[in-house]
Amino acid sequence: MLGNPSGGLAYDPEIERTARANRKSVRLAKEAARLARLEQEEENSSPYISEDESIDMGDQANPPPPPRRTLGDYGRRNDGEIANLGFQLVNPLHLISRTR
Repeated sequence: MLGNPSGGLAYDPEIERTARANRKSVRLAKEAARLARLEQEEENSSPYISEDESIDMGDQANPPPPPRRTLGDYGRRNDGEIANLGFQLVNPLHLISRTR
């Protein structure tokens, strides 16, 4: 390598074991940080609904289902463009069979 030397590196006869231990310590540190963050979020948020908040499930209507698609919908034109939701060729000339 060119450039400034970064200093002497110590020889490690068990490089795989050292790398595995380093990965394990990083994984455990990430897991501990994630658990601490989850515990803090649980402390800040209450699972109970306060009396000020009211939930009326009867007022919320289910949205209507989308219209059923037919085969013709996939080839229908949309603003001058073919709105094909399926397969579109990049170069349609590849499908032309050429005879000699």
